[in-house]
Amino acid sequence: MSPLPKLDRTTPIAVVAAGRLGSSLAQALVGAGYTVVAVSSRRPDHRAWLASRLEGAIVAESAQTAANLASVVFITAPDALIAEICDSLDWRSHQAVLHCAGVLPVSTLNSAARQGAAIGGIHPLQTFPSPDSSDRLKDVSFAIEAENSDLLDWLRTLATDLGGSPVEIESRQRPAYHASAVMACGLFAGLVGLAAEMWEPLGIDRDEALKRLVPLIRSTVDSLDQRGLPLAITGPFVRGAVETVKSHLAATNANSGETGRAYAALALASLHIAREQGGISDEDYNSIKSLLSPDNRQ
Repeated sequence: MSPLPKLDRTTPIAVVAAGRLGSSLAQALVGAGYTVVAVSSRRPDHRAWLASRLEGAIVAESAQTAANLASVVFITAPDALIAEICDSLDWRSHQAVLHCAGVLPVSTLNSAARQGAAIGGIHPLQTFPSPDSSDRLKDVSFAIEAENSDLLDWLRTLATDLGGSPVEIESRQRPAYHASAVMACGLFAGLVGLAAEMWEPLGIDRDEALKRLVPLIRSTVDSLDQRGLPLAITGPFVRGAVETVKSHLAATNANSGETGRAYAALALASLHIAREQGGISDEDYNSIKSLLSPDNRQ
């Protein structure tokens, strides 16, 4: 592997397969004073959109064209396509190739490394609902990884310059890191969906129930931010309300067996955090734990 060129705000950068994440990242890089020289997208309408927002950058259909112009290349495709894209391109020494996937090991880019490029990963712990979501990169954590020390130093600086903070990670740690992210985001949204469906016996459909639950959700997130854990947890598991838990299990099981099992599994897995508040006796804790146990619910 050849040494990398100096990495700073003047280093030419390309963003390959620029969808929602890549487009947002490219705009954030420019906003932070970095030099984005090229982006690629296979969609003509999206290339026109990118050209209107990234003045001075080459907007190409070909990923190879974009990669040829840069010293640092971000591959921002969906996880399942990253290896395919990397394997299909010609790389060179004095070049760094990065993916932005949360769960994939950096070895996914080994075909670039075999051609002399430095490889690494930088994953923003955030969702991007549109290609114009560059503001969402501020105040987030960036999981960074690279064996090349110069590249790792640059990723630390980049995360800070984008308004976030770096978290160094190893490839073997990525599944746990990404599972945590999914639990706090995708599965959380699914859990709220189940909560909204519990309103059906009241004659209120899921969409309407969601609107009514959102203020409670916002208050809970604010409490997590301001008070932290365990104080943000409320409800029967903090108070040791055994009979309330029994009624909840009956109600969630009446909705569906899956909902009942989800309620019990989540409650059981987080019961130790609720207990940290000190408001539940050992007797009530053990009673609730027994109620939630899969062995007692079959």
